[in-house]
Amino acid sequence: MRFAFEAVNAAGARERGDVSAADERSALKALAARGLTVLALSAMAEVHVKANTRRISAADRALAVRQLSGLIDGGVTLPNALASVATHSGITAVSDELSAVNTALNQGEPLATAFDRAPRLLPPVERQVVVAGAEAGDLARVLSRLADYFEERDALRGKLVGALVYPALVGVVALGVIVALLVFVMPQIVAAFSQTKQALPWLTRTLLAVATFLRGYGLWIFAGVVAGLVFAVWSLRGPLRTRGLALLQRVPLIGPLAQSADEVRVLTTLAMLAESAVPLPRVMTAAALTARFPQNASRLNAARQLLEQGSSVGGAFAETQAIDGMSLELVRQGETVGGVAAAFAKAAHLKRQSLERRLQWFATLVEPVMIIVLGGVVLVLVLAVMLPIVTLNSAVR
Repeated sequence: MRFAFEAVNAAGARERGDVSAADERSALKALAARGLTVLALSAMAEVHVKANTRRISAADRALAVRQLSGLIDGGVTLPNALASVATHSGITAVSDELSAVNTALNQGEPLATAFDRAPRLLPPVERQVVVAGAEAGDLARVLSRLADYFEERDALRGKLVGALVYPALVGVVALGVIVALLVFVMPQIVAAFSQTKQALPWLTRTLLAVATFLRGYGLWIFAGVVAGLVFAVWSLRGPLRTRGLALLQRVPLIGPLAQSADEVRVLTTLAMLAESAVPLPRVMTAAALTARFPQNASRLNAARQLLEQGSSVGGAFAETQAIDGMSLELVRQGETVGGVAAAFAKAAHLKRQSLERRLQWFATLVEPVMIIVLGGVVLVLVLAVMLPIVTLNSAVR
């Protein structure tokens, strides 16, 4: 719970703010530990807490982290930087979480546990990066690097979603128009030729049969497709997540793109934590948590176990195939010169460039294919309507 308070400090000045505590008694103890004499204490409205449980977008997260980096780099202390960003942030959820971290620090909590008060702003792995940067005395640079990571990840996600959603959306709209023409327009046009007692061409008869079938069972087919999509999403997020993700990896075109995106995420996490002087086994454990595909996570954990047993970094990654061949060569070279963190960063950069080129190629390939397929379908519809006219003209002659 959060409590709003008004208190007097040791200098006799009044202070107002809020504090997070399990109950009112704990809040009073926390304020007394800060040397404050409480004049008024009240629980904050529950509606306020519920209103701020929304997710924080990647852009808002990156902006807040970058502002913290700039203030700390300019000589501002971490508590003052947290208070400043919380005060001036236009996002209520960001302000609340930063205020909670600042309050915890002022109460004397260690940095590692204080940042646990901001789970939406900083996920678990990113919190480890921040704590490691603070312990290494390089918090400003680490926060700046973390903001870059949030922005790059958001941009890559946007490209990946755009490459998949745009063709799907165009295809759905085009399919809807074609079905509407087939079910409602074409039968009306062809019906005019039924009075001539001429046999309709086989293509026209076939499409009329399809139109009749869709009129009778179209809604059931649509409901089945929607149910299938809902089940697919549920299988990727629910109890069948492991099996659903394994199937996703086998989907042509889409599976390799998703696998590459997961490799970029893992390599970037490895680079950030290694650059922050975090022990490599701990780095690999955290990277395994960021992997979306369970197979990738298990390979990283297996490589960590080999590393803890005395294997070299390159040997552990090679035996478990936790990273691709190009990244493995970079890691081996970095290990020989004592630059494993830089090797991870280089591998992540090259992997991201490769993925972006594949996304561009995918978008370039899909659009003309869709145009050809949809054009062919429209051509068949036009032929189905025009053939009776040609047959009728031939009969009149």
